[in-house]
Amino acid sequence: GKTAVVTGAGSGIGRGITLALAQAGANVLCADVVRERADDAARAVRELGRKTGTCVADVRNKKDVVAMAEQASREFGALDICVANAGIGRGGTVLTMREDDWDTLMDVNLKGVFLTVQACAREMVKLNRGGRIIAISSLAAERPSPTLFAYCASKAGVRMMARCWAQELAPFGITVNSIGPGVIDTPLAAGLIGEGDQRAAMERAIPLGRVGYPEDIGRLACWLVSDEAAYVTGTYNLIDGGMADRGSYGPGSALGQMQQLIREARATLSGPELLERIDETVGQRIAEANREREARGLQ
Repeated sequence: GKTAVVTGAGSGIGRGITLALAQAGANVLCADVVRERADDAARAVRELGRKTGTCVADVRNKKDVVAMAEQASREFGALDICVANAGIGRGGTVLTMREDDWDTLMDVNLKGVFLTVQACAREMVKLNRGGRIIAISSLAAERPSPTLFAYCASKAGVRMMARCWAQELAPFGITVNSIGPGVIDTPLAAGLIGEGDQRAAMERAIPLGRVGYPEDIGRLACWLVSDEAAYVTGTYNLIDGGMADRGSYGPGSALGQMQQLIREARATLSGPELLERIDETVGQRIAEANREREARGLQ
């Protein structure tokens, strides 16, 4: 009978958490930047017999997330659970990452989580009945990955913010924890996981022999917001099938090939020529990544 707000509820991990909470008996306000996705998640919650609602919210916009928290309190009479899940991915090396990609990534993954938690925590304090907050971090919070340094930084920031907030909000009876998913079968990770041989190689690199699924994260989230976890706060909960201790995000061949190509190019090209070649290649890959993101319905 608790009330939850989930950002990015319409797809991937957010949808998995939304449905898991509903199956566990929670009413869920489904927030997403795309109305159709929010509406679809709400229909699924309704089919599970729980109360639900939708909210179109861009987590970068303070007015949107404040209105979201107030909507939950107004329509359900409570706000017990906040899951700050909405996030995006952008790649690039320190030599090539575009400033606008950096800004967009940090605005969604760091500022968006901060604004979401601030709005929901303030509403929880007003209601004076405690609460549970989960911030979705990543395995990338503790594992470096070339070409994903900005994403790694944003998720490490989420992990540390959650630890700080756990200290600040404990006197109000509000717990704050973060979850660090590994490779999860979502639209965001589709390019990394791939299909056929690429997927098989990825799964061989994971000790449990498979990628994760959104419902795996949903089950962990349900435990963290349950009465059983009432004494758990400030924790970072890695859920990656054992991948962190394996030593890589995957087979490693792509990284090795990239590094070898750079070594070979340095032997025949001048510094300016090498940078020009890198910039040209990155431009082509950015265009390809943008097309893939649009095809998967990602921002």
